[in-house]
Amino acid sequence: MMKVLVVDDDHLVRKGFIFMMPWNDYGLEVVGEAGNGRKALEFLEHTQVDLLITDLAMPVMSGLDLMRAVKERYRDVAMVVLTFHQDFEFIQEALRLGALDYITKVELEHEHMGEVLKRIVGKMKELAPAADRLELPGALKEDGEEEGPYSAEVKACVTKAVQIIHEELQEELHLPDVARRVNMSRSYFSRCFRDIVGKTFNDYIREMRVNRAKELLARTEKTIGWIATQSGYPNEKYFGKVFRDIAGVLPSEFRKMEHEVANRLP
Repeated sequence: MMKVLVVDDDHLVRKGFIFMMPWNDYGLEVVGEAGNGRKALEFLEHTQVDLLITDLAMPVMSGLDLMRAVKERYRDVAMVVLTFHQDFEFIQEALRLGALDYITKVELEHEHMGEVLKRIVGKMKELAPAADRLELPGALKEDGEEEGPYSAEVKACVTKAVQIIHEELQEELHLPDVARRVNMSRSYFSRCFRDIVGKTFNDYIREMRVNRAKELLARTEKTIGWIATQSGYPNEKYFGKVFRDIAGVLPSEFRKMEHEVANRLP
């Protein structure tokens, strides 16, 4: 189990967040909580933590100051921002400090808790060293099942394929081409990828592209067509269909929900 520390100065928000998230389903365990950055650092001095989830605006020590300290002292700790305010300037600074992702009120209001944790765990695995990653998208699986009787060499090939996908997400990605680049036959690569990653090659690409689109929709005012292209879908209409199939809403509707949250701020 990966150990989690949750930091938020609002006691009710913090307790509610800890209570409602399906941590165990994704191999996570909340081992501590704190009301400000200073208390969080005190906790980190005597307890090992794999993931820090922190609010940004807090008294005594802000989330950004906490992240700076953690980045300097505890480089192995992954960091995620918990924000109910969608303050883009603060979020961008947090991302520059190394935050893997951010959790917004919209996602929690629409009961996407599982999707949020799945996304975060996936990013933690992507950034881990290859050897550690294969041991944590159970060898990149998020359901904890065994990865099957595959050699270290085969696992390394699949890991390389996942890296190719993330580096070239906006380009055309076809299974035969990626299989060839990692020196595997098409049929064997397809089976190995599905068993080790936990989903088919095409399903994995679609999910990663929609995740990228969500980030762009929330952080930019670019057109839907531009976001579609940046996410690997030059055809805007097809992009909308794929996005809705995975996210449950159209790209424009997702952006509207994000903006509504921001507009409700004082």
